[in-house]
Amino acid sequence: MHAQFGGGVAQSNVRVPKASERIADRLRGQIVRGEIPPGGMLPPEKRMVEDLGVSRPTLREAFRILESEGLITVLTGARGGPQVRLPDLSVASRHIGLYLQTRGATLADLLEARAEFGAICVRLLAERCTSEGLEELTACIDEQHRVWKEGVDTAADFARWVSLTGDFHNLIALHCRNKTLEAQSKSLADVLGAHRVVSIQRRAEPDAVADTSYIPGVIADYAKLVRLVEAGNAAAAEKHWRAHLYRAAEVVYRNRDRDSIISLFD
Repeated sequence: MHAQFGGGVAQSNVRVPKASERIADRLRGQIVRGEIPPGGMLPPEKRMVEDLGVSRPTLREAFRILESEGLITVLTGARGGPQVRLPDLSVASRHIGLYLQTRGATLADLLEARAEFGAICVRLLAERCTSEGLEELTACIDEQHRVWKEGVDTAADFARWVSLTGDFHNLIALHCRNKTLEAQSKSLADVLGAHRVVSIQRRAEPDAVADTSYIPGVIADYAKLVRLVEAGNAAAAEKHWRAHLYRAAEVVYRNRDRDSIISLFD
């Protein structure tokens, strides 16, 4: 950084935000504060141009920034325009997944994080879960039983069962009643969801292990977790869930090299 003295203007490498970025900041603040509710429309473009004193291209660039963040969607037609959306964690998840891939994160790294992070959520779940949460967790297990009994031999049936395991994990995140952990869990779940798609596709390959004999054990682990949570035994629930997630990782490694770099966003 250089500076000019003797009445000169100090110069720095600090970048001055573009007009479009300043407008996006202003609108973003209104959206996250709830001043413009989800589903609500931003004012007409002509009015915003006049009120903000900017050009149409500058305003539209601000819209593109907010659209890329999942905060608005631009509707077409006579009644179209920018419509406010709830913040979408999938946007953050894509960035996290891309970051992990460019950093060379391995599958083992990802599943280790899931095991340790998930165990924390389960400890809080056992301390805070409501009767409604227990009912939803139990209903998810019952649906897994039903799908398993009907058979998971086809790719579609197996994908359905895998989806239900994801639902169970999401319920844990929801009912541990910590919004920050819930958001982080959902982002990790999105990255793992992309991995699950790859795993399901791998089952069709000639050298893939298509064994599903482990499924009853998984369901039994889920049921044991619910019993521990219902009893309020946080320490036992955390220990049980960590062990379960590490066992689940070993099942994944039957078809995927644990040291392979995750490649979820080819």
